[in-house]
Amino acid sequence: MVTESLRTTSPVDELLDHVGRLRTDADLVDGYARRLREIASALAGCAAAPDGTSDTLERRAAACGTAAAQLRTAAEALLEHVRAIG
Repeated sequence: MVTESLRTTSPVDELLDHVGRLRTDADLVDGYARRLREIASALAGCAAAPDGTSDTLERRAAACGTAAAQLRTAAEALLEHVRAIG
C-alpha cells in the first residue's frame, strides 16, 4: 500500500527556500574566491612555491567568482518565477 505524506510547506515557500540556499551558496563560493586570492597573494613572494602557483590560484578564484555570479543569477530568476506564480 502506498501512502502520500501531506505537504507541510507550500510550493512557493519551498521555492523561496531554494532562493535562500542559492544565495547562501553564492556567498560561500565568494568566500572561497577571497581565500584563494589571499593564498595567492601570500605565495606570490614565496621562493618555495612552485612556479605558476599564484596564477593558478587566481584563475581558480576567478572561476569561483563566475560561479557565485551564476548562483545569484539563478536565485534572482527563481525569485522572479515565484513572484509570477504567487
